[in-house]
Amino acid sequence: MAALTAADCTPEPEQPKPPPSVAFTLEMAESVLVEVVAGVGKSGVADFCAKFASSTGTCEALLKDALGRCLLPGDKPVVTRSVHLPATDKYEETWQLVVQGRTLDGQKYVSDFPIVLSTGAPKAVLGIYWTGQGYGRNMDNPPKYTIPPQNACPR
Repeated sequence: MAALTAADCTPEPEQPKPPPSVAFTLEMAESVLVEVVAGVGKSGVADFCAKFASSTGTCEALLKDALGRCLLPGDKPVVTRSVHLPATDKYEETWQLVVQGRTLDGQKYVSDFPIVLSTGAPKAVLGIYWTGQGYGRNMDNPPKYTIPPQNACPR
């Protein structure tokens, strides 16, 4: 009986601990915007989506539409609002920045710029920030505060 009691008290081998969760901060999200804007300033939009967006296919569709309307980013956008959206069954934890700026031809835009913590590092969901798109988690009801610029192609 004593042998059983001693065996029952033997500590179990230590299980590996899960990696500590990273706090996803507003500063991390804003640094992604700074990186994306600097990347466009340095390299233009070549390979933009592969470099900056977690949703590459959506980014490429938005970029194609923006270029088809001759819309290119101008000045550095300003963050006018930020909202932290917790993870759900369908969505990753997100910082949704609302950015405002001007396109290369001087038109004002206001866009959502969502950032997720993707594989441990923050990354822009769509990347495109200069077309006035909304992101809302319910795309059937897009936000009314966005301002899309008009087609800038010469007529």
